[in-house]
Amino acid sequence: MKRAAFTLIELLVVIAIIAILAAILFPVFAQAKSAAKQSANVSNMKQIALAGLLYSSDYDDGMPASGDNGWGKYYWLFLWEPYIKGKPNQIDKPRNNIFFSPLAPDGVNFQELADDRATQVWPQPAMSWGFNQLYTNEDGEPALRYWATYGINEHIPDDWPFLSAWEVPAESFLILESTDSEIEGDELDELFGRDIDCTATYPDLVNADPTRGGHNGGTTIAYLDGHVKWRKIEWGPQGPCGVITNSDGDPIPSFNFPPSHPEGGRNARLRGWTGPLQ
Repeated sequence: MKRAAFTLIELLVVIAIIAILAAILFPVFAQAKSAAKQSANVSNMKQIALAGLLYSSDYDDGMPASGDNGWGKYYWLFLWEPYIKGKPNQIDKPRNNIFFSPLAPDGVNFQELADDRATQVWPQPAMSWGFNQLYTNEDGEPALRYWATYGINEHIPDDWPFLSAWEVPAESFLILESTDSEIEGDELDELFGRDIDCTATYPDLVNADPTRGGHNGGTTIAYLDGHVKWRKIEWGPQGPCGVITNSDGDPIPSFNFPPSHPEGGRNARLRGWTGPLQ
C-alpha cells in the first residue's frame, strides 16, 4: 500500500490558509485582550472610588484634607487602601497593584514622595502603608517610591473635602488615569489618552513620562458618586498636542473634554472640576 503524502502545492495551500486565518484572528485576539484589560481597569477604579466613599463615611463626610502638610493630595491612596478588600496594594511593583492601570503605556516611571513629604511620614505610617526603604533621589533628597497611574482631582482634598457640599457629583471627577497621583484642569499633560508623543510641545517636567496610552481615543474616569465611565477625549482646536498659555507663560494642554483652563479647574469653574454649593 502506498503511503499518502502531501504534495508541495497542497502544503503551500495549507500554509496560505493558516496565514489568512492568523491575519483575521490576531486582531480579534488583540481586541479581546484590550477589552479584558479595560474591564480590569474599570474594576480597579470602581474599587478605588468605593474605598474613597467608605473612607468619607468613616470621617463625617470628609475626604483626606490637604491643609498645610499636603496629606490629602499626596497620601490619599495609602489612606484609602485599607478599604480595598481582596487585593493587596503592592506599591513597590507596577503590575498586580490596584493603583496601577493594566492599560498604562510602556515607559511610565515610579512616583515619589520627596523631601518633607517623605520624612514627615517615615518610618511610620509609611512602613504600615507598605514602604520598606527611604531612598535618596537624584536631587539628593530623601524619597519614598511607589507605582500608581490613577490621580485624584486635587481640588477635592485641597479645597472642598466634604462630599455632601459638592455640585453634580455624578459629573464631578474623583479619579482619572494619569502619570501623577494628583491632577487638575491645568495639568492634563499628565492624562493618559493621546496616541502620539507630545512631550516636545509640553514636556511633563515633573514626572518625565510620555503621557501616551489610553484606549480607543478616550480615558476612564471615576466620578464622585462612585460610578465609572469611559469618555472620549475631545481635543482643543489644535489637536492632541495643542496648548494654551497660563499667566506664568507655561504651556498648558488644550482639551474640550476633560476641560482644561490656563489657571486650573477651581478658577475655571468648569464642569468636572466644580466645587461645593455656595
